[in-house]
Amino acid sequence: MASSSSIPESTIQETTQGISTQQEAPVYEIKDRTMSLEEWGLTVQVERPIDFASLLHHGCDIMEYYESQDLGHYFIMLNGPTYENLVKHFWVRASVYDKHATKLEEAEKVLIDPSLEGMSREEMGLEPFVDTEIRSSIMGVPVFINQEIIAYVIGRASEGNNEDGLDNNKKSP
Repeated sequence: MASSSSIPESTIQETTQGISTQQEAPVYEIKDRTMSLEEWGLTVQVERPIDFASLLHHGCDIMEYYESQDLGHYFIMLNGPTYENLVKHFWVRASVYDKHATKLEEAEKVLIDPSLEGMSREEMGLEPFVDTEIRSSIMGVPVFINQEIIAYVIGRASEGNNEDGLDNNKKSP
């Protein structure tokens, strides 16, 4: 019996008030580990990255700088719960999907079907490349993290500029 690394798409039939509809079930992807470590070989360091109360107690009140930028909720989120097993499972299967990975993906498609040579990603049946992503899976569910998602989670625009900048840039001799 041959085994397969991909799970075929299946359909689910739903009956609503006598009407039968077909709906595709999500495709789950069981990814192999991308690093030689096992999940149990990782240690997740969980701590409060910035303890504003302790800093204030010692005479350093920097919370106003972050609140003026609307980042107070970001630090509350950072100090929230950490699901260590999910973090471990995610990182041992993570890979970076960038322009180089897209070129490899296209080359693989052309090797399988040479008639695709010179076609666009969409014509090859591939998703268009938008931005660099970290790709992984958790319990078979594909997870993608990119700059847009991080900006959405922390409630910020994904692009912007720094008004003040750093004036004390040091130069190497």
